Amino acid sequence: MTALTPTLAIVAARLPSPPPSIEVLDADVAGTTPDWRGIAVPEHLMERFARRSDAAPLAARPIAGGQIHLLAPCPGFGAVLLDAWDSAQQRWRGWLVTPDASYADACGLVVEERDAPADPRAGLVLCDMPVTVAVTDLGACLGVFSQERLQAARWLETHGRANGAAAAPGVIARVALPGDDYGLTGTPLSSELGKDARVVYRQLLRQGLQQLQIAPADAAAPQMTPIKPANASRWLKIVTAVAASVMVVQSAWLFLPKDQAVVGNAERFRVLFRAEATEAEIRAWLQREQLEIVAGPDTLGAFTLLSRNRQKVLPPPGPGNPLAVINP
Repeated sequence: MTALTPTLAIVAARLPSPPPSIEVLDADVAGTTPDWRGIAVPEHLMERFARRSDAAPLAARPIAGGQIHLLAPCPGFGAVLLDAWDSAQQRWRGWLVTPDASYADACGLVVEERDAPADPRAGLVLCDMPVTVAVTDLGACLGVFSQERLQAARWLETHGRANGAAAAPGVIARVALPGDDYGLTGTPLSSELGKDARVVYRQLLRQGLQQLQIAPADAAAPQMTPIKPANASRWLKIVTAVAASVMVVQSAWLFLPKDQAVVGNAERFRVLFRAEATEAEIRAWLQREQLEIVAGPDTLGAFTLLSRNRQKVLPPPGPGNPLAVINP
């Protein structure tokens, strides 16, 4: 247990409602308070400050798969690595993320240098703790995973338990992944009661998720194809061109008879398009669905679409349309 930092008492204190029994915390703080004026800031803390500063520009990034976002209801508790958008439930599927890399087990993916920039609050992806979250549950972005790293998290969720190494709390090692890749993970949890603090650690995290009403995802459910909102400058230029062309059609509608005008008889939708969607794909889809762009992009990269059909329902993001998110 001495290899695991921070202590379980500190982990418990992060919960929205900490457990009443955290006597170990009293032992940690007991004794004479040191005179901090003559103590230099440790190098590892300075490194964490630098990492947080490097990741600061990511904070306001539009939500997309592969991003790590703080849990807005309690930012001090943890974060979530977003994997895929569930259009049926209008929720994101992902995995719980904490700062505590030393608590990694065989299903934990340690955030490392190749994931930079990444805020130090994102240190460990618990691939055995999949969750589903609403957009309103998501706070600032702490980091962005590549598709390869996302695939590593998916692989560990499915195959991490097959690791046959001996339990060794606090030990982090490389594990081979498909495609000549690797990941940094811990060892399997110990089955001996009271011998592995990582077991209690996960119990505390589950309590916190229950308190925050964050639902666990069905680990057996098939994983969806990740989607990305359009937030690249190339994409914005493309859609701006589409919007400009649509405005030409819009101006002609101003001269339609009153009973054919869209005012008072229209439906609006706020959407994000996929980053890889082309101008031709977006234009064809707008014409097919009889939609027009009337506003955007806003600060999140979202556009407002208009339909003259009050009963119009947009098809969910997926094959055949360029949508990434509806009503972000």
